[in-house]
Amino acid sequence: MEATKEKHAHTPGPWHYSEVIRGRDQYYRQIRADFKIAEVHACHSGVAGTKKGKAEDEANARLIAAAPEMYEMCKLLEECMENIDGRDGWDASYELAKVREVLAKVEGGEG
Repeated sequence: MEATKEKHAHTPGPWHYSEVIRGRDQYYRQIRADFKIAEVHACHSGVAGTKKGKAEDEANARLIAAAPEMYEMCKLLEECMENIDGRDGWDASYELAKVREVLAKVEGGEG
């Protein structure tokens, strides 16, 4: 199976995350391209606005903002693994299946 260059429904990257925004009764960050894609809130009771809550929502925001780049790297990894599977006795079938499970989740299939 060759990695395809088809376009998917997600907003193309790069995505970025904002500094903490204080709302009426909550703290959050925005994930943005040329427009707002999502908001990340520190949702655990008692941590919103705290050092722990800010660290957690920043980590979540970084992860989400990196999603388009991670998707592209998974596609590249799939292609590379297809090319080396079976070479020099190396069996990449398990790893290739795992990468394909992740890609299926992103692309709307089962995973």
